[in-house]
Amino acid sequence: MADLSDSNRRVQLLLWGGIGVVALIAVVLISTGGGGGSGFRFLGQGEAEESNGSAPDTVTVGRQIHEVGDEGTPVPVADSVEEFAADHGDPPNTDFARLRIPSINVNAPVGRWIVDGSTMPEPYGPVDVAFYDLSDWTGLGGFPGEGANAVFGAHVDLNRYVTYADDHYRGPAVFWYLDQLTPGSIIEVDYAGETLRYAVVWTEQVPASGAVDWSQYFSSNVAVDSITLYTCGGEFDSASASYTDRLVVRAERIQ
Repeated sequence: MADLSDSNRRVQLLLWGGIGVVALIAVVLISTGGGGGSGFRFLGQGEAEESNGSAPDTVTVGRQIHEVGDEGTPVPVADSVEEFAADHGDPPNTDFARLRIPSINVNAPVGRWIVDGSTMPEPYGPVDVAFYDLSDWTGLGGFPGEGANAVFGAHVDLNRYVTYADDHYRGPAVFWYLDQLTPGSIIEVDYAGETLRYAVVWTEQVPASGAVDWSQYFSSNVAVDSITLYTCGGEFDSASASYTDRLVVRAERIQ
């Protein structure tokens, strides 16, 4: 990466160039996921995998669980993050850290994924969070507790076969309630033998369409040791199996 403007263009390409199916580009990001692995879904694509040609998209299934009609319309039953974790344990290679958000009942293992300029790997499934090592990107990212901006991402929902578990998952994922965080919400990161505590300072819905300067969200140039959480947001379009927005949450170290 020669300069920041060049990195900005590359980051945008990463995030949007392949995102439709790949995301932060790639095909493994929240991708390792499509039916067999496809791309960064949390950056923008909730999986709407076909099963016998009729499987409903994940978000539709999940939202219906919490929005039962007054007429008592039958509601599809979605899988549970907690039950899936209890049945299958943590995914492999997710002992880099642990992320907890008490207010929305998140207690998730974190895997470290190196962003090498061509892909932004996705978490293994519905229960884990990805920490993005952006060391190859000048001016972006950082490690927890080191004074920069550690970037984390996870699925908001999922509908696909999960390889490590040898099982299909369809329902809300670990960041399903991330949009409920508000300034002051506490986020804890267990990393390198200590617990780092952060408080949310802002949340932002970023349009999925159009040019977005993602370096402003992933920049390592922050006044206070920070973390940035990222997932899909906005409305789900079943026709394109994608979300209208991306949800970004910034938190700063308090302890």
